[in-house]
Amino acid sequence: MAKTKYQQLSDELRKDILTGKYSVGQRLPSENELVAQTHFSRQTVRQAMDVLEREGLTTRIRGSGTYVKTGRQHRQRTNNIAVVTTYIGEYIFPAILHGIDHVLAKKGYTSLLAATRNRVDNERKILLDFLDKPIDGMIVEGTKTALPNPNIDLYEQFEKKGIPLVFINGFYPDLKSPVYVVADDRAGGRSGCQWLIEKGHRNIAAIFKSDDIQGHRRYAGYSEALRDAGLSVDDDHVLWYVTENRDALIDSHCRQILEGCTALLCYNDEVALRALRLLGPDAEKVEIVSFDHSTIAALASPAFFSLSNPKEKLGRLAAEKLMNLLDGQAETPTVLPWSIEE
Repeated sequence: MAKTKYQQLSDELRKDILTGKYSVGQRLPSENELVAQTHFSRQTVRQAMDVLEREGLTTRIRGSGTYVKTGRQHRQRTNNIAVVTTYIGEYIFPAILHGIDHVLAKKGYTSLLAATRNRVDNERKILLDFLDKPIDGMIVEGTKTALPNPNIDLYEQFEKKGIPLVFINGFYPDLKSPVYVVADDRAGGRSGCQWLIEKGHRNIAAIFKSDDIQGHRRYAGYSEALRDAGLSVDDDHVLWYVTENRDALIDSHCRQILEGCTALLCYNDEVALRALRLLGPDAEKVEIVSFDHSTIAALASPAFFSLSNPKEKLGRLAAEKLMNLLDGQAETPTVLPWSIEE
């Protein structure tokens, strides 16, 4: 859709603020000046100024004018983009990285990779390192996004330095208006459980990750599907794990939560594969639905169903949003759907 005149003007003023043409504390042109410069109506100019004020970029002082409240420092382009993920070698990351690099290479950027291993202490070290490195922006996979993050202060420093951020898979709600590309995990959990219910299953166990927000949202969808089908959520059939104790908990509790169940919804393909191996010959008695549709799901025996989302598209969209932010354009989050793949 074509942008309205006030959106065009707000985009132009935002770009001037974020690229440093107008610095923090500087007064923007008055309504009269902008009307004369743009030949837009006073109402259009006022709407554009209202947008910037709502975004927190400007503040209006009665009788004085509109001033830049916050903005990005003018920075020399470095052609480097930091890409911070939890596990670089993780089975789904190569596709995401391919999507990111496809966009960055076209724009003349190089990605600098780092992995937190889903630890906030590692995340802090990486962020401190990148604060001192010449980078233009960052694409970040949040670390333990279901928990309060102790590194929000560093992310705010990147914003103050004029380094835009785009999050993938998860994000930190404590940040002001974060831009992100994620999967619709609540809908995914609901779809996976509904698929099992439609197959005739009534006792469906589940394994979720508790330190990432994806696990909580998939659980919410799983619960909704059971409730909508007139079935109850039984705590005895739900196992929660964190990054550090996944294998030990699954090994010790998987058979226990599956007692009396004919189906299992798993947080991802790695969890599903571990459950299959643990069950051994009994795996044929349990129908499994998982997430990520990776090569693990494709090669598993017995086979299981896995929900899929466009991982390469996720990376590409994140990189495109970052490029737009670097150009001074406003960006909004994107939520991608899951689909069931055999």
